[in-house]
Amino acid sequence: MARDGWIAERVREFGQLRGQHITAWMGVEMALREEIAAGGPQFEDPSVPCLQLLTLGASLSDGTFVTVGTYQDDSAWGLWLRRAASDYSADRAGMAGTYRMRTLSELPTGEVDGVSTFLDEEILAEVVLHVQGRPLLLMAGELYESAQQRLVFTRCDESVLVFTDLSAAESVDWVPERRELTQG
Repeated sequence: MARDGWIAERVREFGQLRGQHITAWMGVEMALREEIAAGGPQFEDPSVPCLQLLTLGASLSDGTFVTVGTYQDDSAWGLWLRRAASDYSADRAGMAGTYRMRTLSELPTGEVDGVSTFLDEEILAEVVLHVQGRPLLLMAGELYESAQQRLVFTRCDESVLVFTDLSAAESVDWVPERRELTQG
């Protein structure tokens, strides 16, 4: 399959969520910082307006599950939706350290009213799901701690960043800069 056909297939897979009913979200969360003064990894920071996940999973009302992860295309990463046999929580239950498995009750549940996909050149960089009228932005990216202990927001990287407030994603200083995307 040609490269543009492969990306079109990823876009189509996300589009198939339209009309589905999400009953629960879970994810493998990645620590923002590996070690803080109080000891151990830091998963939350009031200055960070998103979740940083290795994998985002959704339980659907028909009893099936989907996961959102990333794929690598040369030096950039994009989003990839996959059907899953289960919610994978049993596989991840013993996670510790810089990863933790948890239910994401802060994310909206209900019917997926709309799906918009956005390409950064030939990478499926962002997806906006409208769940019960509430937007949920999924973005391929990652947060890195700088030498000055500041978090740097990086686009098209190997994690799934999840924003419940679209304007929060606009207010972040992205590396590389967040530019105009093409609707997929």
